[in-house]
Amino acid sequence: MTAFPVVMRFSAVLLLLVVCFSGCTSTQAPLEPGRTRLSELVRQLGQPTMVWSEGDGTLLVEFARADKGGANFMARVSPDGVMQSLQDVLTDARVATLVPGMSRDQVRRHLGQPVQIENGKEGEIWHWPLDSRRPAQWQIDAHFGAMGNLESVERTRIVLGARDTVRQAGQKIRSNL
Repeated sequence: MTAFPVVMRFSAVLLLLVVCFSGCTSTQAPLEPGRTRLSELVRQLGQPTMVWSEGDGTLLVEFARADKGGANFMARVSPDGVMQSLQDVLTDARVATLVPGMSRDQVRRHLGQPVQIENGKEGEIWHWPLDSRRPAQWQIDAHFGAMGNLESVERTRIVLGARDTVRQAGQKIRSNL
């Protein structure tokens, strides 16, 4: 028996082990409602950006990732630390549930942490990118009055290369806001 086939077999086994271990370390368990624990959520999504405690001991946990080209996620976690639900909250459907008079905290619970906040004479405007393209081409703008309540919500097209965004006609999310 020559040394060549032994070296080839050893190399093949070594390659197989490297592939197996590299695959094993990068594979993440799926996030499953009713099974995934809060510690696994944090391991996969990073540190939460906000946590609210509900009256029954349930936690609403925000994982804001919109500024990194991702999405904003909200997880509901039971008192025993098990995730009950996880959803991307930066969607047109979710934006459509905003109603006039909502507080900043209520809007944040709906859409997660804004990527940018503008302060003006008449209140604030919060911005979230609405698409995952980088740079984003659409964003949501929530306008808060001087008293801190939601007054209007717009979908704004971001003009690439321009300093400011351009509001497109007919892009109000809800006409009654």
